[in-house]
Amino acid sequence: EEKGNARVAQTVVGASEVNPLKFLPTVDDAIVTLIAERSPGFLAGEAAIADAVRDLAQHHVRAWRGVQSALRRMIDRFDPAAIEEELKSSSAIGTVLSGGRRARLWELYQKRHREIAQSAESSFLGEIGADFRDAYEEE
Repeated sequence: EEKGNARVAQTVVGASEVNPLKFLPTVDDAIVTLIAERSPGFLAGEAAIADAVRDLAQHHVRAWRGVQSALRRMIDRFDPAAIEEELKSSSAIGTVLSGGRRARLWELYQKRHREIAQSAESSFLGEIGADFRDAYEEE
């Protein structure tokens, strides 16, 4: 379900060699299928366990990479140089009228924080969700 919220690609069931640990509805069903000599359409016990461990390891690496990318984007958004650059693009008269450079920088910082907070409330990870997803799905 969380993968769906993040719009991350989800595992799809194939016609054969399905991992019972991933797709059977109950633990009991998965165990029975794992210890059976051979269940048509399913991976054998040892192969299913190896596949699940490999998937968990990949998920761990991808999730970590996604968090790092999302955090980097967040830090970049609050980079003082980026905020100053945004200030330069606004009019000089507006800066003077709004109380000077320092006051305007603080207003831009507050605006940026508000935009990110609102974005996070409206969707999974807000505007950095795409950065997380892209890094997660990177091969």
